[in-house]
Amino acid sequence: MSAAATDVWQSTKGRVARMLGRGDDRDEQRISVQLDRIPQQLEQAPEEQQERVRTALADRWRVRLTELLEENPELENDLRALVEDVRASVPEARQTLVQHNHSHDQSRQNIVQHGNIVINEGSTARQGS
Repeated sequence: MSAAATDVWQSTKGRVARMLGRGDDRDEQRISVQLDRIPQQLEQAPEEQQERVRTALADRWRVRLTELLEENPELENDLRALVEDVRASVPEARQTLVQHNHSHDQSRQNIVQHGNIVINEGSTARQGS
């Protein structure tokens, strides 16, 4: 589902359709149409429901791919390669968190954090890692 909102979707969609279609052109076309609807479904979902829709779609396709592997265990390496290609092509979600800690009257705080830390002391600022 993470690829649905990216340019990677077309190649991913084609590979999944071929894998699930198993050489049947009509099945492959039907599956391709179903996969084409995913970005629209995600886009049309109200913002507060997008995560629920994304999860439901991911669960649906996970079940289909699991069933495919149960029926065709020889496809495991192909599916793993597809997953790895998508992971490598889709940028990781980035999240920036800001934490403000205020200390007064010579009090001390013990704060555990990862990444860059900017410390403001009056009008001067210093940065540590």
